[in-house]
Order: sequence, then structure tokens, then C-alpha cells
Amino acid sequence: MKASKKVKLIKEIATTLSQEDWSLIDLTLKEFEFPISETYNGKEKAYVIEHLQNGNENNLIELAEHLGLQIENESTVVNPDFWKDDYFKLFISHLATDKVNAQKLKDRLEIYGISGFVAHSDIEPTKEWQNEIEVALRTCDSLVALMIKDFHNSNWTDQEIGLALGRDLLIIPVRMGQDPYGFIGKFQAITYNDINSLADEIFQTLQKNKKTNHKIASSIIYKFENSDSFATAKSNISLIEENTYWDKALIRRLQKSIDNNSQIKHSFGVPEKVLQIIRNNKLE
Repeated sequence: MKASKKVKLIKEIATTLSQEDWSLIDLTLKEFEFPISETYNGKEKAYVIEHLQNGNENNLIELAEHLGLQIENESTVVNPDFWKDDYFKLFISHLATDKVNAQKLKDRLEIYGISGFVAHSDIEPTKEWQNEIEVALRTCDSLVALMIKDFHNSNWTDQEIGLALGRDLLIIPVRMGQDPYGFIGKFQAITYNDINSLADEIFQTLQKNKKTNHKIASSIIYKFENSDSFATAKSNISLIEENTYWDKALIRRLQKSIDNNSQIKHSFGVPEKVLQIIRNNKLE
């Protein structure tokens, strides 16, 4: 197993397993023949990483499969550097003439824990641009199409949408002078007004759709968990309050964020809002 793939796999396993209680973490590690510790006092994710790093690779793969994680082929790009770690991955399909709006949308979407891919800004000049686009399409969670006039005349945009359809991804058409056509005509379109409202509508759409609601929920909780100031914690909790999908793992992450991040714990009113969200969802 290549080092890059192993690091990525350990990180994904640790992220998933660390959401469980300590007893289940230790039980799982033992069953898959990884060591455990009786004296560790740190955080769950660091604990899992520490005990996986020197383990048998076959056991590592079996554990990943047990947790429902996808095992990628050696030939597959493991971690494209144009995606932000643990953010929702959104491919922004656009014409070259509309790259300014595409970049503005990408920048705005980061507020919502969404990492956007814009081909004209995210592909390094030294890389084969077509391959990079294909990698982005293979690894994205959803696609948004900025449908300006003549959008249909581009072979590239139709191929991008075709690949997204082939992966059964949610496609979000945006009317910017062109109505949705063909297979994407069945998707509910957003009518463009301005970049800020468009970013918010995309976020709301991702929250409501069953194909994307879990991933977008996980990304905004990740953003909240990593709040780097009192103000950021307050801003991020507002996104959590809008969240529509909850499960026990997400609730546990939300609970732990108070103890794990001092910026959350001491941000006025934020811990109280966290506890209220937990009570409202009856998963306490």
C-alpha cells in the first residue's frame, strides 16, 4: 500500500471510529488485532491514529470495510489537493467566460463548509488539466451548473454533467440566462439573483436532499469543531442550528466539541445553543 493511501485510510478510519464511545473503540481495535491502551488520556481520534499506524495493512483494510469506508484502487488519486479536508466537495460547472462568477461562488461557499472546484483557478499550469477535471468529477459529492447563455454549446459542460449523472450525484442547475435542458431538466433549478443568495440556496438544497444531507451536516459540524475564535464559533453555530439531518454520531461530535475546543466552550451563549440543539433532536 502506498504511503499516501495508508495515511488517508488511517485518517478516515480514525475520523469515523472516534465518534464512538471509548469501550466500543477499544473493542473494535482489539477485534481487528490492533493494540489498545489503558492509560491514554488524550482525544479519541489521536488515540485511534496512534494505535493504527503500525498495524497490519490487511487488518487496516478489513477495518475500513467494516466501517463502510470506500477502499480506493492504487491507481486512484487518494486526496486531490484542490479539496479542503472534511468539507463538502462541490464541482462548479461553468463556461470559461463565466469564471469570475464561478470563483466568487467558490469563495462564498466556504462559509458553509463547502469546498468548490473551479477548473480555471484550481488546476495548476503544470498539471494535465483534463485529468484534473476528471479527478474532481470522480471525487466530488455534488455538481452545480452555472447555466449562462450558450451553456449548452460547450462540449465540456455537457460531459461534466454526464459524468455526474453517471455517478447518480445531485445536480443543481442555476438559471443565469439558460434554462435546464435534457436530463438535467428534471432537477429543480435555482434562479440566480446574486452570489451571496445563490450560495445560501445551494446550501439549503444540499441540506434538503437525501443524497447530500448527511455529508453537508458532517462538514458544517467539522467547521464548527474547528472554530478558531469566539466569533467564528458563534457564526458556525448558526449553521448548525439550520441543520436538517441528525444521527447519534453527529450528536456525539457536537457534544464533544464543547470540551475539545476552548473557543466553543467559552464563547458566550454557544454551549447553551449546542445543548438546546441536542435536546430538540431528542438524541441526548
